[in-house]
Amino acid sequence: MANFRKHISWGVFVGIATIIAGFIFSLISGIELIFWVFFAVLVGSFLPDLDMDEGVPFQILFGLLGAGLAGMVFFKTYQGGERNAKSLIILPVVIFLAVRFGAGYIFERFTNHRGMFHSIPAVILFGILAVWILEFLDIQSHERLLIGAAVSIGYLGHLILDEMHSSVNLHGHSLLPKQSLGSALKLFSSSRLATLFIYILIFVLVRALPEVRQFLN
Repeated sequence: MANFRKHISWGVFVGIATIIAGFIFSLISGIELIFWVFFAVLVGSFLPDLDMDEGVPFQILFGLLGAGLAGMVFFKTYQGGERNAKSLIILPVVIFLAVRFGAGYIFERFTNHRGMFHSIPAVILFGILAVWILEFLDIQSHERLLIGAAVSIGYLGHLILDEMHSSVNLHGHSLLPKQSLGSALKLFSSSRLATLFIYILIFVLVRALPEVRQFLN
C-alpha cells in the first residue's frame, strides 16, 4: 500500500490530468473552477484512508471538521448577542472535542481499514456526497456535478495506486503479488451489513438528487 506522501503526489498528478481533460472536452472554464476541481481531486485522493485509525487523513478531516463547526458555533453565538467569554470559548471547545475525539472514536469503532472505504461503491458514494454538499451551498448544477466527479476521480486514483503497489512489491526482492491485491477495487466487503448500507445510501442519495428527479419526471 502506498504511503500518504505518495498518495498526495499521485493526487496532484491526477488533478492536473483531470483539468487538462476538462479543457479538452470544454467542461472546465474559469480560474476558480480550475482550483475547485484540482482541490476536489486532491481531497478525494486521501479520503479512502479515513478508515486508517489515527492516520494523517483521519486527523486532517476530523480536525478540520471539528474546527469548522466550532468556528460556526462561535460566530453564531457572537452574532446572537452573547458576550460572555465563558460561553464564547467553552461551547466551541466542547464542540471541537466532541467532533474530533467523540465522533472520531465512533468512526474508528465502526470502520475497518481496507473495508468498504476501499471499494468501487465508495468511489460513487463520496462523489455523490460532494454533490449534495454543494447543493446546500447553492452551487450551479454543472459545477457541482463536475466537482463531485473530480472527488470520485481522486478517490478512484487512490484505489488504483494501492492496487499497483499490491501487484508488485516495489520495496522488497519478491515480485509476487501481496495479499492485499484486489482489496481496493472491490464491489463488496466481508461485512454484509456495511456493504448493504453503502448500496442503499447510494440509491437513496442518487434518487433524491434534483437532476435525477428532473430527469425521471
